[in-house]
Amino acid sequence: MTVACRRVKDVDLLVVAAVGLVAGVVNAIAGAGALLTFPVFLAMGMTPLQANVANCIGVVPGNVASTVSFRRELATQKPLLRRLILPAAVGSLIGGLILFALPERVFTYLVPILLGLGAVLVLSQPLVAKKLRSTAAHRGPLRSLVFGTSVYGGYFGTGIGVIFFAVLGLFAKGTAHQLNAVKVVLQGIANGVAGVLFCFIAPVPWPQTVVFGLATMISGPVGAYLSRKIPPAPLRYIIGTLGLVAAVRLAVA
Repeated sequence: MTVACRRVKDVDLLVVAAVGLVAGVVNAIAGAGALLTFPVFLAMGMTPLQANVANCIGVVPGNVASTVSFRRELATQKPLLRRLILPAAVGSLIGGLILFALPERVFTYLVPILLGLGAVLVLSQPLVAKKLRSTAAHRGPLRSLVFGTSVYGGYFGTGIGVIFFAVLGLFAKGTAHQLNAVKVVLQGIANGVAGVLFCFIAPVPWPQTVVFGLATMISGPVGAYLSRKIPPAPLRYIIGTLGLVAAVRLAVA
């Protein structure tokens, strides 16, 4: 009996590793990797809270590794990052606290809406951006929107990269690849601050989370490399489409 249980556990960890490798690539490109991992964690018997926590902590190594790979794109975006790091960190902390203060169903209802809106904004970004050309318009709501998105990221976070990319595309300056790199940094902060909190106050399934984190750390740079090979317009369409798919999947789940 002991041997059988151990084999099942080993198989589960192999599945987590495989899904983590894919999720690390997807997060670097589109930020919707949790769409793959969340159902897998639930199928393994985790509660929704445990699956959420494992996702939040496990994607951080992948985001950090991707950030290192994106250092060329980030070199010209340091002023933007300096403006956004604090709102992202504070929002993540608040989102993590909200997770344990409000019923899960509250944000469960909002998640598909927020994710779908972000995807639509990504797809329509060139048209909308034409109406937001002035510097004042671009600077105004950016920090507030990053803060709000990070609250969502600290609470649940599925598709957070899609929303970050949409916000940056509308209110920040830079190429699609540069903004994608900034998106990776922000989603790392939005998941990471809450992830540190969860390490102390949440029921973390550590074996799966550690394996998942190692897998995303390995594959994150691969996603960063692949994202450079995708032209700006297709990159935007891929991110937007994956966001819509994630929103529909969550809405009908």
